[in-house]
Amino acid sequence: MGYNSNAAYAYDMRSEGAAQRLRTPQEVARPRLDVVTGAGRESNQAVSPVFSYCVKVVALLVALVVVIGGCRIAIESAAAQHLANAANYTVQLEESQDQIAQLEVMRSVYGSSTRIRDLAEGYGMVAAEEGVTLDFTEHAPKDAHK
Repeated sequence: MGYNSNAAYAYDMRSEGAAQRLRTPQEVARPRLDVVTGAGRESNQAVSPVFSYCVKVVALLVALVVVIGGCRIAIESAAAQHLANAANYTVQLEESQDQIAQLEVMRSVYGSSTRIRDLAEGYGMVAAEEGVTLDFTEHAPKDAHK
């Protein structure tokens, strides 16, 4: 075959190499597979039963500590809430007692007959010399007294 250029020669060589590779079967590399005889169910005994038991006990203890800790936190938060409520009630009670004391003082001051008489005289009122008693019991309905 005559070639006019190197490109034609390279193209021809490449296509001949591909055709050659298609014609000759190549050996495909396979992974190696070995069969080993075993002991069946005894092969699961790689972890000793004692170790498995210890892991279970440790897991149970950890779960128990977590549960007890959670209960402790819940009880402490409830106790703190009750103490805060008790403190709030104490403050409200003290404020109420102070207000009661102030109201008793105001009642004694404003309810004093001397103060009322002085205010009436300040407005130009005079104390009555005789009192008038009105009796409406004869005109009241009979059921009103029950």
